[in-house]
Amino acid sequence: MENASKALILAGAVLIAIIVISFGVITFSNLSKEVKGDSTLDKQEIASFNSRIQKYVGPNVSGAQVNELIQLIFSINRNAEKLGNGKSVTIMKNNAVFLSTTASTTTNVPTGVFYTVEIKEYTGGYITKIEIK
Repeated sequence: MENASKALILAGAVLIAIIVISFGVITFSNLSKEVKGDSTLDKQEIASFNSRIQKYVGPNVSGAQVNELIQLIFSINRNAEKLGNGKSVTIMKNNAVFLSTTASTTTNVPTGVFYTVEIKEYTGGYITKIEIK
């Protein structure tokens, strides 16, 4: 009788240990999924942010498209200033600042002329500096 009692106690202890270990594995699995999901969201956010700008990058960009880009960057910078998220972009033209994060108005480039737009700098995956030539 004494051996049967000890066997039941041992079986109960093993069952409790299995339940605790299973709970730990499930919790770890769920937490790792959440961390992976956050990094995927960050990558998607970066890709979305950069894709809005990258469609204007390249040689032979018309003056009208460059003006659209300038308006987009101005809007991004104003939004970054309001949110304080640091996702602002500086536009350089002929090695001088053309549009910065502190600009209160935009300046347009002449239309009827073609430009080369290049990405010069990334920070944290986000485009932060563009040059117009």
